Amino acid sequence: MNPPPLPTTVPNFLKERRKFIKTAGMGLLAMSIPDLPGIFGKEKLGIVVHSYGKRWHSSYQSSLYPGFKNAGELLNHCHKIGAGGIQVGVKGWSTDFSKKIRDQREKLGMYLEGSIGMPKKEIDLPDFEKQLILAKEAGVKVLRTVSLGPRRYEAIHTEEDFISFKTEATRMLGKVVPILSKHKIKLAIENHKDWRSDELVHLVKKISSEWIGVTLDFGNSIALMEQPEHTLQLLAPYVFTTHVKDMAVAPYEEGFQLSEVPLGEGCLALKHIVDTCKTHNPTITFNLEMITRNPLLIPCLTPDYWATLQQVPASELAAMLTWVNGRKEKLPNINSLEPEALLAKEEYNVLTSLSYSKENLNL
Repeated sequence: MNPPPLPTTVPNFLKERRKFIKTAGMGLLAMSIPDLPGIFGKEKLGIVVHSYGKRWHSSYQSSLYPGFKNAGELLNHCHKIGAGGIQVGVKGWSTDFSKKIRDQREKLGMYLEGSIGMPKKEIDLPDFEKQLILAKEAGVKVLRTVSLGPRRYEAIHTEEDFISFKTEATRMLGKVVPILSKHKIKLAIENHKDWRSDELVHLVKKISSEWIGVTLDFGNSIALMEQPEHTLQLLAPYVFTTHVKDMAVAPYEEGFQLSEVPLGEGCLALKHIVDTCKTHNPTITFNLEMITRNPLLIPCLTPDYWATLQQVPASELAAMLTWVNGRKEKLPNINSLEPEALLAKEEYNVLTSLSYSKENLNL
């Protein structure tokens, strides 16, 4: 069941691309296990659509790794590789599609979570409710959302602008609570490199609704100078759903690099995080977000990074850089991969993570 190993170096990988695709062929491996629905145990790890960012709506023609045109195709593939469900955007769904994906999900015995954009103004509320209704029709009970979208240190450059963002985000969250309550759907706000954990807890407490909670991303808050254990302890009591990932870090001249890596290859205490989440919410779902990409640059040694983070003590920066400098994980570099090899790498990362979760996380 373990996926075949990747070649050890990128140059060899590129030179032997055709040989790798033929022999390692993650697509062939995936197609070889559609009739083993129980292989990943009682609680199966689900898949966030971003784990398949290269195949989602891809126009590249590949026989082994064809693009996914919609949630139904993603759901079928994730069932074949042994996942328990998916988390996917619900924007643009029709009534017919919602019913179709509901029937497909029930037939496959999988769960479905949605991802929805927050309304920015009151005029957006009817569309938000429409998306929510269609998601519920498909069997969605939890919708993941983000407050800002882009990363805080890249999108907001003054403390005044951040205060305005907080005020408006809080106001609109209050506007959606009656909609959530009416339809009995939970909304889970992600720590999406926008809120620090204490800020997100403050937001959830201020709204104080049984329908508002958290999507705990295991690694995002590292980008805001938070140690993973700190993030876990603050957010776990409010968690509705998760983005499961492992992270690797390395220094660079303006701060540090941060990257998703297959589960078990990074620096996070995954079993501890999973068990803590289960303790706080026994019905929680765990969704793999293994994004195949180059490392993100966290420019924490530049002035602009700190424009909205002035309350963070220097001791947290020092602790983070000490931690980063003490790590030895290997970070990915996908720049030189040709399209087919990149798709193979993405599938390898997902299957490797599923295998690890079965063997080490009881998922």
